[in-house]
Parts: sequence; structure tokens; C-alpha cells
Amino acid sequence: MRMAEIRFARPDEREAVVQFMFERFPRVRWSIEGWRMLLSGRWAQEGDPFAVVVCDQGALVGVLGLVMSRRQMDSGAVKVCNMTSWYVDKAYRGQGVGQKVMQLVTADPDLTCTNLSSARGALGVVANVGLQVLDDTRFVWERSGPSPLSVHTDLKGEEAALSARERQIVKDHADLDLRPIVVDTPDGPCFMMVWVKQKVDEYLTHEVMYLGNRTLFGRYAREIADAVLPDDHAAVLSVDSRFVAEGTTPDRTEPIPVPRFYSPGNLPPEDVDHLYSEIVLLGMKLY
Repeated sequence: MRMAEIRFARPDEREAVVQFMFERFPRVRWSIEGWRMLLSGRWAQEGDPFAVVVCDQGALVGVLGLVMSRRQMDSGAVKVCNMTSWYVDKAYRGQGVGQKVMQLVTADPDLTCTNLSSARGALGVVANVGLQVLDDTRFVWERSGPSPLSVHTDLKGEEAALSARERQIVKDHADLDLRPIVVDTPDGPCFMMVWVKQKVDEYLTHEVMYLGNRTLFGRYAREIADAVLPDDHAAVLSVDSRFVAEGTTPDRTEPIPVPRFYSPGNLPPEDVDHLYSEIVLLGMKLY
């Protein structure tokens, strides 16, 4: 058995971790600058970890990337960690190293951890470290026709419709490929962060990455979908089931091919969204 040290990476190891990930994942579509952005600690506070490393006599032999953030919730600031890509050199596999790497992160009971894009081959490790299924179903709507509701995609002048939390979300993601949207309903504004991706050839998917008011969305889901979706090409509105209020009826439901996982920390499932994650930093497609 190869003996290795497992610990959080030091700040002076950031570039070495970037180079390790770049070399071990040659087929990903982002450049080394993508790895630098992922591991930059964009939303972290001083002292937050950006990676777990596995070292053998000073040599880097494994890494788990981390995206840390502080989320403002009704209960106050909550610490969230999105666990990103991870790799362990072949000589160190089959010894429980991957499990120990993840457990170093998930051991904190006050930390909400997410794994939104697990490789199928890693599901056994994910289960062994105690992560729970966050969601395995999405609700889908197609456009049925014109909507009586107004949509705002340029939020200048619409700031009053947003909560302080939502204004911070827009600010924190301003240079990323997300669409902040406010839909005016008879009962007030409904704010969403939407991610548009070509996931299948037949249509564009408008993925709801954050939903501000579950009850309001559920009440006007049909009208909101018709308002948000374009009328000049095929598209669907996709919303993870945990975001949607009970009793909401979509056009159809679909299984998420690889479930999303989390450890709750201090957050209920409906408050765990897809923002502040590797998905939005790297322009990835959600399963």
C-alpha cells in the first residue's frame, strides 16, 4: 500500500494544483485558464480551502477542487462548498484515498457540500462519504403560446424587485454566461437565474439555476414558461424538482441521468441551487 498525506492545499500550492489538474484532464474543453478560474477562490473568504491534495514525499498525486462561498440566507450567512473535479494517480487507487479526500471536506457538520456533476464511475465514493441525493428529477415546460406576463432581462431599473440576496447573486455572477430574469406576475415579481445550453440537438434548454420564489413560480408556471421561452426556435424550461412548490404540474418530468448530491449542513434541499459552482465558472452543461 502506498502511504500518502491527505490535507487541504496551502495558498502557495495553488498553481501546482492548477498544473496537476490541467495535465490529468487533457480532454476537457477548457484551457489552463479555466482551471485557474475554478481554483481562484472567486467567492471564498480568507482562509477558505480551494482544494484537498494527496501528497507522497512532497509529490502531488491527487487533488479534489473546491469552490467555496458564503450564501446569505434568511437564517444568516451559510458556508457552501461545491466539490469539483478530482483525480488520484493510479498507484494510489483502490485504497480508499478518494473517500478520505472527500471525507476531509464533508466532516464539517456546518458546511453544505454539493456534488452537481459527478462522474458515473465515482458514484460509489460519493455514497460512501455520506452524501445524500439532492435531486433526481427535473420538471420541463415547452412554450404553449403567448404569455400575458412581462419579462425583464435587463435589470437596470428593476433592482427594487430583487431582494438583497438576489442583488448580490446578480453582482457575483455578472461576467458569467447566466441570464438574470424577472417575470412580473399578478402577485409580484419572480426572479430567476437561467442558463441556456444546447444539451440535445432538438432544442435549447433554459435551465433554472436559481429560483427566487417557489410558490409564485408554481402558481404561474405555465405563464412564466411561455413568457421566458422564445417563439422563434424550439426550447424548454427545465427546473429541478426541489425548486418547485408541491402541486405544480409541468408538461413532463424527466429523470436526471446522474443525480445531484449534497450534505445538508444548515440548508434544506430547496435552498441548494446551482450557482457559485464549477458549472457556472466553466460553462458546463448540467446532467
